[in-house]
Amino acid sequence: MIADPSTEHDPKTRRLPLLDKFKIIASSRTLLGGFMSIRHRGSARQAAITAGALLLATGSLVAATGQPAAAVIDYVTPTSVTWTDSRQPSGSFSPSEGTVPVGTWEVDGDKHTARAYFTFDLTPYRGQRIVSARAITGETTVNDCDRPREIELWRTDPPVSAPTWNTAPAVREKVADVAFPNLPCGSSFIGVMISEAVRQAVADGQDQLTLMARIAGDHEENKHYGRWIKNVGISLDHNTPPNVPDQLTVEGAACGTSLMIRSTGPTLRARVSDPDVNETGGHDAVAATFAFWPIDRPAERTEATLNGQSSGSQYVYRLPQGRLAHGTTYAFSVRASDQYDSSNWSPECRFTIDTAAPAAPAVSSVDYPAGWDGPATGGPGIPGSFTFTADSDDLAGFSYGEHGLSSRFVPVDASGRSATVSYAPVLAGPRTLSVYSVDRAGNFSEATSYRFSVRHTAPAITDSDPEAPAGAPRRFTFAPNMENVVEYTYRLNYGEEITVAADAVGTAQVTITPEVSDVYVLSVRSRTVDGLTSDEASILFWVPEAS
Repeated sequence: MIADPSTEHDPKTRRLPLLDKFKIIASSRTLLGGFMSIRHRGSARQAAITAGALLLATGSLVAATGQPAAAVIDYVTPTSVTWTDSRQPSGSFSPSEGTVPVGTWEVDGDKHTARAYFTFDLTPYRGQRIVSARAITGETTVNDCDRPREIELWRTDPPVSAPTWNTAPAVREKVADVAFPNLPCGSSFIGVMISEAVRQAVADGQDQLTLMARIAGDHEENKHYGRWIKNVGISLDHNTPPNVPDQLTVEGAACGTSLMIRSTGPTLRARVSDPDVNETGGHDAVAATFAFWPIDRPAERTEATLNGQSSGSQYVYRLPQGRLAHGTTYAFSVRASDQYDSSNWSPECRFTIDTAAPAAPAVSSVDYPAGWDGPATGGPGIPGSFTFTADSDDLAGFSYGEHGLSSRFVPVDASGRSATVSYAPVLAGPRTLSVYSVDRAGNFSEATSYRFSVRHTAPAITDSDPEAPAGAPRRFTFAPNMENVVEYTYRLNYGEEITVAADAVGTAQVTITPEVSDVYVLSVRSRTVDGLTSDEASILFWVPEAS
């Protein structure tokens, strides 16, 4: 049977109630900031610009105020806890209600001396920065409160099996003294910094850290210094470097080969993220450093740091107009930083500034020949082929459209200098198609105004009975203004549409009998054998009262 020092009733022994597992509530780290600094490499020049000017998150302005980081603090409990007893040197013992003895006590004249071993799993913290580590324990029983607290923590080799007094793991170095003479006897919460020990173990790639608790020196065998302590845990503040920024864009265009930009003050964007997440789902505040330079003059590199945003945010860095020069190719890269660490720089994003407008296009069409003086052709809704050509090397395509109507864009064909579109005019009469060359940077040329005439295709309407009163039949004749008309579709006012066939010469006659004296509107359009529909013709007529 294992002797329990708590069974002693020495008048100087203090027995404390066991506490439930305590929680460590860590205050948040605060990332001070709210400004953007611009540093010019190789220059002593420094500029500070308020974040309100240039710091935007996902398209909206963000106030430049300090923002707390998400403190990633874990309370790490040991994966194994064992204590050993010099009186029973081959035995290995488990904690009792989360407490273990250290030092010496006596039972029935037999002297017992204990040491405790706590092993912690470090694998979750590989590659991370250990910001701080605090060993946490507390006293539940103290043999003699007149004697000072002389607990020590030592690092040992991780035991292969549960240690005994005879098979204790090799001791490497003392990690901390748990003395704190100002703390009252029987303190239920005692913390001591062990940052360097944990930091070194992680840096060395160790999977485990084992701490041994004992009473110092010769006092280890003095029963007046012995006590029971809570299982040691570690309050571990750790940090993972931010991820490499991604989703880099220039003026909204994703990075790629031969990226051309027309602005001399383009907007650069990048998304930053950090893998650290605390228990409530909070993330670290992450800063973004933008660096840009002419690719042939890397010594002119400029860096600008923006901060104040949480993980997953998009940073926007807008250069002032005129900052970059036409014809120069630049690169930019972004690095993310939290309070402690920085990511690697992102892959370079290269772009060339091009502010020169391309040559205006030439426009031609066989279906709709140029000029307002020549014969009108086609008709409203009848498509025709138009060809655009420009003598420029970096064309993206052409923008075209009629005044007052929405414009369209067509990319260049394989030649890189021309494009052909099918376009149907909306209205008859003199028309103007405005066409622009557009280069890969988005520069527009001067407009080319292509004038052409669109034939009126609406059928002619003849009223054969203009005096017919209400209730009398009224005959109307439809005649084509297009070739190969095969039918007509007409309606009276807003009534149902009726389709009639055309005769051999393309005409048709219909009879309408209005029953009420009123003003009526007759509308009609024709359709050819090829399915082309004419413009609509309308006639307004009066039906008098019957006499």
